[in-house]
Amino acid sequence: MAVTLKNLDLNLLVVFDVVYASRNISRAAEQLGMSQPAVSNALARLRDLLDDPLFLRGRRGVEPTMKATQIAPTVREALQMINQQLAPASLDLATYRRHFRIIMPDPFEPIMMPPVLREISKHAPNVTVEVLSAFRTDFIREIRDGVIDLACHLFPAASPDIVTETICETDLVLVARRGHPRIKGKLDLATFAKLDFIVLVPELREMLSTAVNLSAQGVKRREVYTVNKLWAMPPMIERTDLVGIVPRWFHHEIARNFAIVAHPMPMNLPSQHCSMTWLAKNRLDPGHKWLRENLSNAFAAHLKKLTRKPERK
Repeated sequence: MAVTLKNLDLNLLVVFDVVYASRNISRAAEQLGMSQPAVSNALARLRDLLDDPLFLRGRRGVEPTMKATQIAPTVREALQMINQQLAPASLDLATYRRHFRIIMPDPFEPIMMPPVLREISKHAPNVTVEVLSAFRTDFIREIRDGVIDLACHLFPAASPDIVTETICETDLVLVARRGHPRIKGKLDLATFAKLDFIVLVPELREMLSTAVNLSAQGVKRREVYTVNKLWAMPPMIERTDLVGIVPRWFHHEIARNFAIVAHPMPMNLPSQHCSMTWLAKNRLDPGHKWLRENLSNAFAAHLKKLTRKPERK
């Protein structure tokens, strides 16, 4: 039987879209406010219409078939167009229901998410957020497919259908424990070359592009210890003679809880840009816009707090 709008229930496409994004029937049911059997029944009806299994069992949920992967972008685009045309001009957060999936490196999360979660708790009880690891091999494709709603990263994405908004620009500093035995006074290149560094795994190291910029200037560093997240650095630096290179705003964040000091870099390195990336078609989506604005405002408020001069007593 040929599939036409006459015999197609659009609710089936809504279910398909959420299952495709979440890759999990139970999670999709929770996001949709449906029972798991109801979601499975909807998928069964769509399978019959499209004559394809659409999703197969995977190790952690379900995996889309080739047919599902092919139609997913079109389904997502169609639903977004309908939603944008029918959505009210103002967003009613009290009744708004949505599950957002975000890519966010670990240093951003404790800065950007608490204000957003407080806003959700007060005004948007049916909104949920899932933060995913920054270890994504092709997050731009996932944004296009609707698997990811937006990504916060340290590098911009260049593509006409992708929007990249700079959250902030910052320089890099070298951080070491207070009273480091090898750092006396102003840090110079000779001392820099003798220090033992803690560094990020290559996948994350590339985001900061520090290694490339140092190599371009003929500067080498002793990479002694490798970690898979930036938040692993502070306790290791505080308790050893290891040093690290981090964005200045991150040093301000960790300096409150760790006996760590920042030293200006003894060479000129390009500033780092923190960016937010999303699909251009979501620009006018009221819920998506609400999330973006809250994330940006949270980071801006944090930076303002860091640069605020202490009041005189």
